[in-house]
Amino acid sequence: FYLDPAHTPYLFDSVGNAGTTVWVNGRIVGCWVQDDKERVQLVLIEDVSSTARALLDVEVARLDDFLGGEHISNVFTSPQMKRQPLR
Repeated sequence: FYLDPAHTPYLFDSVGNAGTTVWVNGRIVGCWVQDDKERVQLVLIEDVSSTARALLDVEVARLDDFLGGEHISNVFTSPQMKRQPLR
């Protein structure tokens, strides 16, 4: 797999704990979060092709259906999951 080293501080803490991640073709391209209504949303760090985005949207819908509105709590919430801006 591949993670741009510049993205590491946004997805991992100092001891290597990761938040949620979104992958395309072996690359970590962002994360997923749940909104106020517990719906799954993507937060992308990198641009992806329209084909990749369409496939991600299918997986988001599938995950959202699977979770059924249940809130998933995370021990570690990465800066990207908190939607902190990338520098």
